[in-house]
Amino acid sequence: MYGYHPSFDRADISGYSPYDVPYDPGPDDDPELERLRLLAFVDGRLVGSWTERVEESPWAAVARRLDRERQQRVLPPPPPPVPTYQRVLAWLDDICGDRAAVLALAGDPLTDEPDLPEVETPQARARLTAVAELLDAVAAGCFDPESAVAFRACLVRVWLREPEVVLQAASAAHVAGGVAWLVAKANGFLGAGGRITVTRLKESLGLHPSPSTYGKVVQRALVGYRDFDSQRTGRVYELPDLLPLGLPELLVGQTRRTLARARDRALEAQRAAAA
Repeated sequence: MYGYHPSFDRADISGYSPYDVPYDPGPDDDPELERLRLLAFVDGRLVGSWTERVEESPWAAVARRLDRERQQRVLPPPPPPVPTYQRVLAWLDDICGDRAAVLALAGDPLTDEPDLPEVETPQARARLTAVAELLDAVAAGCFDPESAVAFRACLVRVWLREPEVVLQAASAAHVAGGVAWLVAKANGFLGAGGRITVTRLKESLGLHPSPSTYGKVVQRALVGYRDFDSQRTGRVYELPDLLPLGLPELLVGQTRRTLARARDRALEAQRAAAA
């Protein structure tokens, strides 16, 4: 846009190009006056430019609409940070299933190994038994007796929810690898600082693919399509990196004792904040 220039001669516009005239905002610096700028043309050539108050013009409604649009585009202020104790409790809710299960956490070791359920066909019985035997062998060779209880509990739960996950796998070793991977991830047994590596678990079962491949299938059978809140609030760095399943019966005593300590500290901080 082009403002008034002192050297501009309105009486002689022949050969004039508006690009030859530098913009001069003039002495008036009022931003309200700059909202509406009017241009004058003669024979298609710009001969004048001036500003007026938009509120007193036919374009006042346009200005009001633009004001509303700008207000709608203003982003709301960011939400306040989530307190650490609240994030810890949300994470515990995911790990254990709900707040009642978090409050009921105790550190007793797993000892009551469930029996395999009754099945209808010899083929199904053979597959279920083969998976259970492989899990017992993996627990004895790579973990401990308490892990064997957690493995068996996971296998039984998967069978009761979706037996096809056990029956339609390529082999019993695939199912055993998936169950062992899932329970180990839920207890923090795999990876850095864990008891074993994924490679060792894979080799102990003679698997070609990673046990995590079928572990994802087992996980979906157990938890379905549930959303976990801690995926939105974020795990607190100091807490163990556990795969949330919402099934405390698959957690060994050591894991549950760690969670119980975190719960107690979070509840203590919650009470302090309320006071």
